[in-house]
Amino acid sequence: MPKRTVDKNEIIKTALEMTRENGFESVNARSVGKRMGYSVQPIYSYFRNMEALKQAVLGAAMQFYNEFIYSRVDKAGVLESMARANVAFAKYETNLFKLLFLQKLNGLNSFDDIYEWMGDKQATKQLSEKLSLSEEKVKDVYIMLIIFTHGVATMIATGGADISDEESSAMLEKAYKAFIKQ
Repeated sequence: MPKRTVDKNEIIKTALEMTRENGFESVNARSVGKRMGYSVQPIYSYFRNMEALKQAVLGAAMQFYNEFIYSRVDKAGVLESMARANVAFAKYETNLFKLLFLQKLNGLNSFDDIYEWMGDKQATKQLSEKLSLSEEKVKDVYIMLIIFTHGVATMIATGGADISDEESSAMLEKAYKAFIKQ
């Protein structure tokens, strides 16, 4: 019987699944290899060290996050629905939320950096036109909503609060309206 070969994407997918289930702390070459039925050798043939694997998992997690968020975007209320989706991500994909958002990320040193990383420029432009506000004003609202949403999502992801979807949605809607009025 021919020997089964390991694919780099399979390794990343397995590590991402393990992260979703038990957090990235559960991921190491031995645990990934064991889960896949291999030794550590195939993992290290694709990733020179665990930091390289972590970077690959971060990329896959960000792709998963984007798909999660954009599958829940309501065109009638883009920013509000994105905020609700972020909170839902923290609630239902807690370990990925922690990996992506509860650690220092290199290169994020200002709110503008955060907007560049998380902001949706197309949504900003569309909302600017829809609300007859400058793109700069909508960007400010977007940043404030990111900060507020991240606070709610962090409380949920860390177990600090067990807030219902309805309650968090209502609070996010109030925050959005308040930020728009400023």
